Amino acid sequence: MAKIDDVINRLQEINTEILKLKRSISLLAPLPKPLKASLRQGQEVLDPLIQELYFDAVRGGLDLAREPKIQEAALRTIQSATRPRSRAQKQNDKMQSQAFVVANTKLRKKNGELRKGKTQSDVAKTAQKELKKMKLAKRPNKGGRPAKKRTSTSNSRGRARSGGGRR
Repeated sequence: MAKIDDVINRLQEINTEILKLKRSISLLAPLPKPLKASLRQGQEVLDPLIQELYFDAVRGGLDLAREPKIQEAALRTIQSATRPRSRAQKQNDKMQSQAFVVANTKLRKKNGELRKGKTQSDVAKTAQKELKKMKLAKRPNKGGRPAKKRTSTSNSRGRARSGGGRR
């Protein structure tokens, strides 16, 4: 942590130089002499006081952050902020990984290059389609049996359509 102390000291030196520059520039302002004198006096008194208060607060915060109790509390807060992943999330990631394997085998050559006219975007899109297929295949049917297929040549009563007439 010695480096941070060096940085703070250097910042304080730079701030002092900036304040000196500000005082010299304020002399160039087109103001009456009595106003310039009071402005300069105020700057000479207030600027170092504000600077000292600011850098004391920064150093105090740094000392506080160095305390082991504070570091442990911060670490516990960070660790408790991460939620454990659900079973569904893990399962989805595993299926997505499998889908990417399938998509890559479809869209890549044996040496690993993409096929002509294909991009990584195409691989991702194909993987999403594969994932959707996998999820649909995994889902059980409603009712436990396959749905009846309706033929296009039959009407609602199951009879074959005739060539003409009303429907």
